[in-house]
Amino acid sequence: MTTATLLAFTAAAAVIVIVPGPDQALLLQTSAAAGRPAAVRTAGGVLLGIVLWGVASVAGLAALLANGSVAFRIVTVIGAAYLIWLGITALRSAVTAAASTPKHEDRGNTGFFLRGLLMNCLNPKIGLFYLSILPQFLPGSAASALGAELVLFAIYVTVSALWLFGFAFAAGSLHPFLNRPRVKRSLDSVVGVILLGLGVMALVGV
Repeated sequence: MTTATLLAFTAAAAVIVIVPGPDQALLLQTSAAAGRPAAVRTAGGVLLGIVLWGVASVAGLAALLANGSVAFRIVTVIGAAYLIWLGITALRSAVTAAASTPKHEDRGNTGFFLRGLLMNCLNPKIGLFYLSILPQFLPGSAASALGAELVLFAIYVTVSALWLFGFAFAAGSLHPFLNRPRVKRSLDSVVGVILLGLGVMALVGV
């Protein structure tokens, strides 16, 4: 693979990772509710989901899921339902924040991590990214395709890690501000509508 190809893929990966989506919404809401450590744990769960989808893609499982319409729809419906649940939870938090002083949310050492992991593991569109975007940068030779795929996979995971943990660290630093009653109420409302809307759109597209 040429240096130009690697740089082009890195740029494409950066654009895809940075585009606002449910990951950033969840990290912001978590930062407001529980601070930097919880946001970092959530980012770790999101990143592991990205890694697992990448491994599934290399192993061919993502292709089987994409080709099997029933399996794809099942995963999409479950993922959409989870997004809707997260959205409703955020909206309920906004109502609670309006009636009382926001409290520091505590889900233990693994609760925030599992929430980020579940959200990404139940999002088959990540697998479709590996199957649609990544092959465009692979060499034509089948003999070198696997090695190149692993390199591109490593680049995407690295870019994702830098962005997710950087975003979580920065947002977590704003916890005192984000946890103010009026700010948290507004943030929970916006995040809840975004997650709820994404879940509904996913269901409509099934």
